[in-house]
Amino acid sequence: MKNFEELIKKAKSKGKKVCVVAKAEDKAVLEGVKLADELDMVIPVLIGDTLLIHEISKKVEFDLRKAEVIDCKDEEEIIRKANILTKVKKGMLMKGLVSTSTFLKGVLNKEYGLRTGRILSHVAVLEITGYEKLLFMSDGGMNPKLNLKTRVDLIRNGVELLQSLGYKTPKVALIAASEAVNPDMPETVDAVEIVKMAKEGQFGNAIVEGPFGFDIAVSKEAAEHKKIKSQIAGDTDILIMPNISAGNIWAKGLMYFAKTKSAGIVMGASHPVVMLSRADPPETKLNSIALGISSS
Repeated sequence: MKNFEELIKKAKSKGKKVCVVAKAEDKAVLEGVKLADELDMVIPVLIGDTLLIHEISKKVEFDLRKAEVIDCKDEEEIIRKANILTKVKKGMLMKGLVSTSTFLKGVLNKEYGLRTGRILSHVAVLEITGYEKLLFMSDGGMNPKLNLKTRVDLIRNGVELLQSLGYKTPKVALIAASEAVNPDMPETVDAVEIVKMAKEGQFGNAIVEGPFGFDIAVSKEAAEHKKIKSQIAGDTDILIMPNISAGNIWAKGLMYFAKTKSAGIVMGASHPVVMLSRADPPETKLNSIALGISSS
């Protein structure tokens, strides 16, 4: 996919999907859901303080006649209902005016949540000027401490997302500060083992290479200049970042200084989960809803 316009087109082709918003009395979230509703992409299910939801909806000119609004003021009960309704209605779950920790605790709840046994990981999608297609990245939002097992799970979640979107052979780059293997940089040591696993077929029909400096992953010319042989240099689909700080800072830098468009989704749950920052604009929320619909 070259841009979010193509992603939204794909989402629309799949028909309407139920979008359950946990604690929906949030202006930015409702603006995003409104955009998706205007494109006939979602059936909104809004859980929270009904009076506040209606009040905010009027301010953003969101017609709620086609939405299901469920009154609930207890945060824990809101999360419980949202997870259960997501499963019952075979929809997608979206974070509203609730803390990330509380929201994820509900997703992982054994009794009513959407857990699958795999770790949850965040995948960001970026439309970057100068790169010919959407570039995926993980994990800049959820897992603060990575080891070999966690990196393997990040790759599996990322490959699953890409394949659900129609990518037959996802190209995965393991990012580090350089291509040299250094025991003081565990991401480079893990990369060697992961590439070996990929060659043994442990990630299915995906190409996994690294450790790569960032330039190698996104530039064929850089790879040729450094005399590095690669099947994916300059054509990478997803970057597996060395740590959460590198991923988070890189992506936010692009968004704030290069006006990069973005989307995000949580992988590893049984249903699509959209969890974004309140600072993200409505367009990012729309893109993320489209990503959730397209991947299901």
